[in-house]
Amino acid sequence: MRDTPRVLLLANYRKPEVIEALKSFEPWIAERAQVMGVFNTRATRKEMAQRPEGDLALVLGGDGTFLSQARAMVDRRIPLLGVNFGKVGFLADFEIEDVKASWEAIVSGACRVSERTMMDVEVMPTGTDRWDQDTTAEEKFVAMNDAVITAGPPYRMIELDLAIDPQVSGRSALTYAGDGMIVSTAAGSTAYNLSVGGPIVAPAVDAFVISAIAPQSIAFRPIVFGAESHVWVTMLRANEGTTLVIDGQRSLRLKEGQQVRVRQHPVRLSIIQNPRHTYWTTLTHKMHWAVRPSGG
Repeated sequence: MRDTPRVLLLANYRKPEVIEALKSFEPWIAERAQVMGVFNTRATRKEMAQRPEGDLALVLGGDGTFLSQARAMVDRRIPLLGVNFGKVGFLADFEIEDVKASWEAIVSGACRVSERTMMDVEVMPTGTDRWDQDTTAEEKFVAMNDAVITAGPPYRMIELDLAIDPQVSGRSALTYAGDGMIVSTAAGSTAYNLSVGGPIVAPAVDAFVISAIAPQSIAFRPIVFGAESHVWVTMLRANEGTTLVIDGQRSLRLKEGQQVRVRQHPVRLSIIQNPRHTYWTTLTHKMHWAVRPSGG
């Protein structure tokens, strides 16, 4: 970074503790960097697009705040640093005191920067030819963690057709019935994917994971494959409430016959890592990975 880095402060104003912390933290940063502004993380897309350029963006909130800002900022190619004011702090892994203690390492580039694969999730118009690569999507989302198709009310099983790189194979991988499907990035493997028994994938791995939600067949096992692949999911049978959910934050109803395509986003997200932790120590201490049971 330059001698006087340009810093954006992205603050979740819905958290009173963030507002209180900024009273002293913003002046502290301003003594050490050029603060380009303090911006509400609840801003509209238009407002987000008008944020100035910077060398670093500090996200003050929790993991949910970090997810929303990752989607908003990935194409700006500005590294993000998450300051935790939430419960877990898995993505936002700095505390205010960590930022202060590590500031010289942060601005000098001594802190490790992790590159995360993001995904594009496109919903095709009803009636689109099967696996048509040239059709313009009806809706398009960027996701950091996952794209989830969930059955929704009246909660009957839905039926999905899954194809991986059908432009190469010319065929589907499988058709299955259940309560839904999760397509996650490596970074998102510790989110919903993990809760349904999917594998943990190190976030630096360029991979997608597909896990089923309550599949009718016990033979359906999660799969991990390269993020360069294109995933197509077709709604063969859907409910009135069948929904596509992006990172647990944005949602869209899906109709029978619609297709969803998932592929790698062309830009990776850069995250500045807390030098006091590694991914694996964070996984152990905050997600209790492989922690032995306590008690007598």
